[in-house]
Amino acid sequence: MAENNQTQAAPVSEQLPSNAKLFSILAYIGLLWLLGLCISPEKTSPFVRSHVNNGIVLCICGAICACIPFVGWLCEIPVVVFMVMGIIAAAKTQYYTLPLFLGNFKIVK
Repeated sequence: MAENNQTQAAPVSEQLPSNAKLFSILAYIGLLWLLGLCISPEKTSPFVRSHVNNGIVLCICGAICACIPFVGWLCEIPVVVFMVMGIIAAAKTQYYTLPLFLGNFKIVK
């Protein structure tokens, strides 16, 4: 279990492009992950792509949870917590792996 905690917020070892931190933070806010995926010049950065992938997964989970009355709305709480944790990791220029089974989904490689 300790190994999982080490991989959840790993520091960045490569040199980041100038706006990589900004696009990584924006990736967690709704559909703004599109900026990091399509528009930003940093879209080839592994750091940005990792956070964009997390943003896409959380956006999909949030949309699914929002469609389910009552129980689904309660499931929105962990999604918001994971978004905040991802924003904090991106602001600290750390890689972040989503907890639970969500970290296994790789939409953007």
